[in-house]
Amino acid sequence: MMLSLSMGTKGEEVNLTGIVSGSDDVDERVPHGRILARFAEAVISGSEGELADARHAVIAAVGGDGFVDAAAVVGNFERMVRVADATGIPLDEMAVDATIELRENLGLNDYGMAARTLSPP
Repeated sequence: MMLSLSMGTKGEEVNLTGIVSGSDDVDERVPHGRILARFAEAVISGSEGELADARHAVIAAVGGDGFVDAAAVVGNFERMVRVADATGIPLDEMAVDATIELRENLGLNDYGMAARTLSPP
């Protein structure tokens, strides 16, 4: 959601389907989006070789400082998702209302955790 909002400030819309379908479908208008998505995928489920390749690609694209930022974002997001899932934190009403179309378009409501996310446990 934040990505679509930040692109909106530039007067652009972004296709977010790559979030669920994989790095090959990341919208090309997102700067280094496919490289960063491959890195996130490698961190979560890649082999050691895939992760090493993804690290090198990120560093080549955005430099060392950008790599550190990317790693921090992936790590923080993974942490937040695990905490929310483990504690059953539901989305607040404003977020539920603001993400109706996005969740439907990306099929996010089909995930098992969506039932707990959209209503209190």
